[in-house]
Amino acid sequence: MTPHHWHATAAAWALHQARGTLTQHATDEAAQNASGGLSAYDGLRSPVWGSRHALGGHSDPVGTLVLASGITGGQRVNEAATLADDITRRLALPAGHLPGDGDPLDRITAAIPGMLPGTAAALTRLLVRLDDRVRMHLRIGPARRLLTGVECPACRHRLVYEQTLGPADAWTVVCAADCRCTGVGCRCGQPGAVEGVPHIWPRAAVIGAVAGATPSPTN
Repeated sequence: MTPHHWHATAAAWALHQARGTLTQHATDEAAQNASGGLSAYDGLRSPVWGSRHALGGHSDPVGTLVLASGITGGQRVNEAATLADDITRRLALPAGHLPGDGDPLDRITAAIPGMLPGTAAALTRLLVRLDDRVRMHLRIGPARRLLTGVECPACRHRLVYEQTLGPADAWTVVCAADCRCTGVGCRCGQPGAVEGVPHIWPRAAVIGAVAGATPSPTN
């Protein structure tokens, strides 16, 4: 596979993880709502008065909003479920051009090895954007962890990360210095090298050459 395919694969498995966590949050939030744990409707959040749970006096801008909108009781929107549905809809667009059925992210992931490099590059941008949205909502970091005792095979920078989600043959290593391939003859030594693409390697290609390299705890 080319670097474009490796980046797309890493992004797909990162989104698998983030989306799974988001789904669990949506389930937990639905259970909380069903048990009566209600919060103020989003429209009742005033930048001056904050969240209001009851109608105030004539000077209360939130109370005025309630009267104008006809909202009479607290509602709680399951934000995790709303985001999860939106992510699935956006994944369904590219998945609609692929054979088979089932979950769109599963279909996309399975199809990556057979994609043209340009298609894989465009897909990477979409997957990274969706993954960032989910992780920002959940307030979790990127799906990678620091490798100790390893340097970048290309620029020799010593801040190198592994991405170990999905099956072992999909694990990859990237450089935190954002060094980029120079194409044919690049020190990265990767087949299918593409000029300008951030360096990425199959994890086995990097770890196998470094005796005693061990991962640090996930950041």
